[in-house]
Amino acid sequence: MDHRPERTAPFQRAGIPLRALLLALVVAVVPVAALAASNGQGNAAASVKGITVTLSPSSRTVDQGQSATFTVSATSTGGFTGPVTFTVTGLPAGTAASAAPSSVNLTSGSTAQTTLTVSTATTTPANKADFTVKGTSGATVSNAAPGQLQVLEVKRTFGVTGTVNGLLAPGISRAVDLQISNPQNKSIAVTNLSMEISQVVRTSAAVAANLPCTAADYQVTQYSGAYPLTVEPGTRSLSGLGVAQAKWPQIKMLDTNKLQDGCKGATLQLTYTGTGQAN
Repeated sequence: MDHRPERTAPFQRAGIPLRALLLALVVAVVPVAALAASNGQGNAAASVKGITVTLSPSSRTVDQGQSATFTVSATSTGGFTGPVTFTVTGLPAGTAASAAPSSVNLTSGSTAQTTLTVSTATTTPANKADFTVKGTSGATVSNAAPGQLQVLEVKRTFGVTGTVNGLLAPGISRAVDLQISNPQNKSIAVTNLSMEISQVVRTSAAVAANLPCTAADYQVTQYSGAYPLTVEPGTRSLSGLGVAQAKWPQIKMLDTNKLQDGCKGATLQLTYTGTGQAN
């Protein structure tokens, strides 16, 4: 008689048949897959609704008194929906910001844009300023989109000289054709032109004879044409700019009861002033 122990079939222990064991493994896999799907849905539900704001371009350069425009883009994140208004902080004194349209309406996943206009004044400090733009909808506030505004000195250096057409005599007026020299690389807008007699230089004979002649013997009429005068780079005259001679500044020698022989051959030195702004 064979007394060897009885062998069991592979994967069949403690009286559990192979088919039953395989079934138990399949049943155990199903809940794991279901759990994975459940976790994915939980992450989506936990996504935070919000607003993302961007600014383009990120920087602008303007002259004092001029305006700069930026494009502000607001994007819905996490399924956010609703109206969005915009606020700007950090701009220098003498500036004002406005958005057109003043608000945008976002649907889930959408992007909307508005135009931000930053206006400066002639008193706005000439400097660089960092500012931020935010979008707000109720309690929902976006990120702070950075921007920079560089304000340049509005005034531009230019030169003015004048040419008197003809000689002066008592009771006679002469027009002065101003020559405006623009050394900039772009046109300037010239305003507030004025002309004054700074000195009367008598001839040596008049000085030797002690014959007087002063600015009081003359009368100055200021430029009366339209402003601004747009002057391209280089030198431009009033006549070249199409200004009628009647609008030019005038110098008149007064006809007084006093002896004016000291003014014969005298030279008038004129001083000109004006304001130039970049166009």
